[in-house]
Amino acid sequence: MIQSDSSLLPLSQEELNELEGFLVSDKTSEECMSSLEMIDGYMTALVIGPEMVPQPRWIQYMIDPDNKQEQLFESTEVEESITGLLFRHASAIAAQFETNPEEFLPLYEMFGYGEPEEREIAIEEWALGFILGMELSHEAWQPLFDEESSAMLAGPLFILGKVSDDYEAMSQEERDEITAMLEESIINIHAFWQQEDEDEE
Repeated sequence: MIQSDSSLLPLSQEELNELEGFLVSDKTSEECMSSLEMIDGYMTALVIGPEMVPQPRWIQYMIDPDNKQEQLFESTEVEESITGLLFRHASAIAAQFETNPEEFLPLYEMFGYGEPEEREIAIEEWALGFILGMELSHEAWQPLFDEESSAMLAGPLFILGKVSDDYEAMSQEERDEITAMLEESIINIHAFWQQEDEDEE
């Protein structure tokens, strides 16, 4: 769960490129989430999830999950720049869900891909990022999986993220159908946690 700051503008294409450049550089660990699609999925899980994760924790898990680096950033200036970009991106996602969740679009829907295989990889990375966001707060996410009806909402994520073997066994038509379901699944996962919050009040 991350709250939005409406005073912050979404990232420009240039800023997204700057962020991706840092993620794929030799200044981050090999385990760093290195694509914009993956961090968008990851942050979406953090935004709509049941637990408020402290910013230093989710940034650490994103850049250096195995805690191998002595420091995440080479300088204070780089740290301020990158964390600022990350917070603005998370805030933009949060603002979308606060104002108009039904119109949510994952980042891969905003990019153009030259080949179908590139888009397939982008969707896989987005789904994996979301799954990693769930794993960061594993216990807090458990209620989603306690009932079969709500657990099924996460089904497209595990299939498209190729966590299960289902994807390889599917026809292209079946894969396209699952892909088309993903956005609605995310919107419904958000609604699930909103209902949980209301029930607790």
